[in-house]
Amino acid sequence: MRRLAFLLTAAALFAAPASAQNKPQSEQDVALQRGSLEAWTACIASEKADEVHRILVQDFTSGSYKLAIRSLAQTRVSKGCFEAMPREYRSIRLGGLPFAGGLAEHMLEADPEPLLKRLSMAALGPSAKAHSRTDEIAMCMARGAPQEVAALFGTKYETEDERGALARLRPVADICAGGAGKFEASALGLRSMLATATYRLLDAQKVDNDA
Repeated sequence: MRRLAFLLTAAALFAAPASAQNKPQSEQDVALQRGSLEAWTACIASEKADEVHRILVQDFTSGSYKLAIRSLAQTRVSKGCFEAMPREYRSIRLGGLPFAGGLAEHMLEADPEPLLKRLSMAALGPSAKAHSRTDEIAMCMARGAPQEVAALFGTKYETEDERGALARLRPVADICAGGAGKFEASALGLRSMLATATYRLLDAQKVDNDA
């Protein structure tokens, strides 16, 4: 089993794009890792939606969350979903923020109502509790730039579209972090943070409406 390395600041978030033919091995590895992550989390989110929701709305710093997300990462998926994956995606160890972020993205996609509409309404509603400094920044970005955040989630990983969406989010990240240069993250790191924060923000609107 290959360990999937997840580093929030492992790569420059707004690096200049490189052509696919000239990508160094490290970039090829990142694309493979992100493809594997996308495939696995798609299966798990689809087949374990209730459990995924229950975990994603928890405080991710709590012991119960850490046990639950670790258990979910080890869950078996259906034979059909497993065999539909490219072979190079099948041997992977899941975990951490990117795993939660991948699950959150798939859960966001499963709602038929457009994400931009939901985020725009959430920007006017109650916030969700932030559980860390980076979570606070991500929550600020989701509330402050719903159009840009929704646009990011409409892009495929490791593409020009994703890089463009990330570039448009850079000034928002700077503002939410308190100043230019105070926050850096890889594409995977920031996307994962935004996905989990966005999911909890939207859930907070449902909880408030049910109260």
